[in-house]
Amino acid sequence: MRSKHQGPRQRRAFAGLAAAAAGILLLAAGLLWLTGEAARPLAVGGPFALTDQYGRPVTDRDLRGKYLLVTFGYTHCRDVCPTTLAAMTGALEELGASARRVQPLFITLDPARDTPEVLRRYVARFAPSLLGLTGPADALARVADAYRVVSMAHAPADGVIDHSSVIYLMAPDGHYLAPFPSEGSSAELAARLAPYLS
Repeated sequence: MRSKHQGPRQRRAFAGLAAAAAGILLLAAGLLWLTGEAARPLAVGGPFALTDQYGRPVTDRDLRGKYLLVTFGYTHCRDVCPTTLAAMTGALEELGASARRVQPLFITLDPARDTPEVLRRYVARFAPSLLGLTGPADALARVADAYRVVSMAHAPADGVIDHSSVIYLMAPDGHYLAPFPSEGSSAELAARLAPYLS
C-alpha cells in the first residue's frame, strides 16, 4: 500500500515543478501589458537614487538629456540577461554616432550578490557606456515596481531569479516611450530605436 506521505525525493520533485510553473506564470504576468494593455497609456519609470558599478551615486536626474535604454536582471543569470545585454550592445554599435544619445542601464534584481565590484566586472563584457546599477533592496524594489518588473527568487541555494524581461526606452526628459522585447536581435532593436533618434 502506498504511503500518503511524500518522501524527500517526491517533495523535491514537486517543489521543482511548482517553482517552474510559478516562474512561467510570473513571466507571463510581467509581459501581459506588452500585448493586452498596449493600447492604454502606462505609467512606467520614475525617480531613483542608486549606485553604479564604480560606487558612484546615480539618480534619474543625472541622466536627463539622454534616451535611456533600461533593462533589469542579475549577473548570475545564465541566459536571458547576457543575451539581452548583447543585443543592446550590438544595437548601439549598429546605430553608430546616434548611439551617443543613448544611455544603456542594467539594474540588478539581486543586490545581495550584485555589489558594485561584481557589476563592474560583468558590464565590462558589454557596451562601454553600459551602467550597472545596484543599491539597497528596498530602493531596487521601488524601481522595479515603477518599471512594472515582476520577479521571484527561487531557494537561496538555487540562486535563480525568475523575472520579466523587457527593454524600456525612456525619453531625455524621463518619460516612458516604448517597450522592446528582450529576445529580439541587435538589428531588430536598432531598427526600433532609430526613429526615436532621427
